[in-house]
Amino acid sequence: MTGYKNRMGYFLTAMVLLFWSGAAFAQKQGKQPNILCLVTEDIGPYIGCYGDPYAQTPNLDRLAAEGIRYTRMYTSIGVCAPSRAALITGLFPTFFGANYMRTSNTKPLTEGLVPPYEAVPQAGVKCYTEYLRAAGYYCTNNAKMDYQFKVPVTAWDENGKKAHWKNRPGGMPFFAIFNMEITHESQVWKRANEPLAIDPAKIVPPPYHPDDSVTRRDWAVVYSNIHAMDKLVKQYIDEVKDAGLLDNTIIIWYSDNGGPLPRQKRELYESGALVPFMIRFPDGRYASTVSDRMAMFVDIPATILSLAGIKPPAYMQGIPFLGTYNGPERDCVYGARDRLDEIVERQTCVRDKHYRFVHNYLPEKPGYMEILSRLQMPMMQHMKTLYQQHQLEPAVRRWFDRPRAVEEFYDVDKDPHEMHNLIADPGYRSHIDRLRKKLGQLDKELNPYLGLSEAELREQLWPGGEQPITKQPEFSVLADGTVKINGATAGSSIAYQVNGRGLHENHWLLYSKPVLLKKGDVLTAIATRIGYTPSTFVKFVKK
Repeated sequence: MTGYKNRMGYFLTAMVLLFWSGAAFAQKQGKQPNILCLVTEDIGPYIGCYGDPYAQTPNLDRLAAEGIRYTRMYTSIGVCAPSRAALITGLFPTFFGANYMRTSNTKPLTEGLVPPYEAVPQAGVKCYTEYLRAAGYYCTNNAKMDYQFKVPVTAWDENGKKAHWKNRPGGMPFFAIFNMEITHESQVWKRANEPLAIDPAKIVPPPYHPDDSVTRRDWAVVYSNIHAMDKLVKQYIDEVKDAGLLDNTIIIWYSDNGGPLPRQKRELYESGALVPFMIRFPDGRYASTVSDRMAMFVDIPATILSLAGIKPPAYMQGIPFLGTYNGPERDCVYGARDRLDEIVERQTCVRDKHYRFVHNYLPEKPGYMEILSRLQMPMMQHMKTLYQQHQLEPAVRRWFDRPRAVEEFYDVDKDPHEMHNLIADPGYRSHIDRLRKKLGQLDKELNPYLGLSEAELREQLWPGGEQPITKQPEFSVLADGTVKINGATAGSSIAYQVNGRGLHENHWLLYSKPVLLKKGDVLTAIATRIGYTPSTFVKFVKK
């Protein structure tokens, strides 16, 4: 009997916690859609429904037929960690010191060695999943965490390779991300000996690649990996279908940046920044439609909140492109790249619906970067050898040559692979002047650290080289007997447990409302702020 009472006590406590944490899902069941995000890695629109002649993607093609397909979705940089910084905050990575590739993993070969650090946005910036959690969603991430800062305990209900929406309490709406790594750049060499889904001889590579057997072989591996990823998409969707939840689940699929091959990943060109993006609604809205609306990764968090009926916070730089708070279309997109792995770079660009303008702040360097990990790719080794032997076509060779032009301008409508720099063409002078001016404005607005070395950036974020620390939260008892938890650090978030539990053991609730306790309950809280060291734990015992 005692064991039964204890179990009932834990159950009742969990129900109270759900209510006071803003997760009274029973009241909202059927009103809030589930949202499933399936994120692949390192591919451009190499999908059948995008018109690619080599792709074997029946499941993604079906998803497109049942939903809306976007043709102008851009990341601000063709690499994962800065892109994910935008995807978790709704801010441009340049805006809060997150644009260097892996701030937490600087390498000894980096020019001017900089110790690890974390990006630090302004006070009050949250991982957008906190707004979903506060609205009653059970949020899970499986399992990429490349945000350019340590993941706050407040961000997710579950975060890791075992995280799954199936673990939520019954009836609670879910927001779940699953990351599929099989198309990652590294898989081009790691899966090189796997069976191919396409004959390499049938592939005609883009003009920035040499047309030979080595190139076609690596392209065939890319398409084979995409085919394998397509099967995973079906598995994740079938899990939802088999649980009887497909009729109340929005499905979002996209890539975290552009293609995995040389002059794709890490680039600001179409080949690195343009990504495939699709959304399927459970009621059939927008089925088989195509949108050429210009959108960016910073828009995705705001859009997901909008789809859930949640107003995006004012600090977000993203514009919702669907849902309750749908906003105006962008007239252009902005891109920038800084250090990528061990190579320092400084480049920004603006792209409207027809043209791209690029400014190279380090023109003495080539566009090509001697990225050590990428040199494991057969095609990259091959291209480097051909360049050294003067056997590359001039158009392909330009990527390796130095110095490069300070400015680049491309008519992307006529030159989709951006092979011909038209910066000196008088016929485009008005468009060049217009986009040059626009880029200057965006650099000032979105890239406040532009021109600083990474060491100087780190000093701006962590003065004196010391990571700022979040202060301990404070407790106060309200007139109704509930306990309010106050963040002593401006803009901090608070996670808490009662008697060492959240929804279940090892789970932390997100604080959003005063907590109802019974006599003897122990309330444990921790405060976090992005880029800061979390506070130490602090406890309160209800008398």
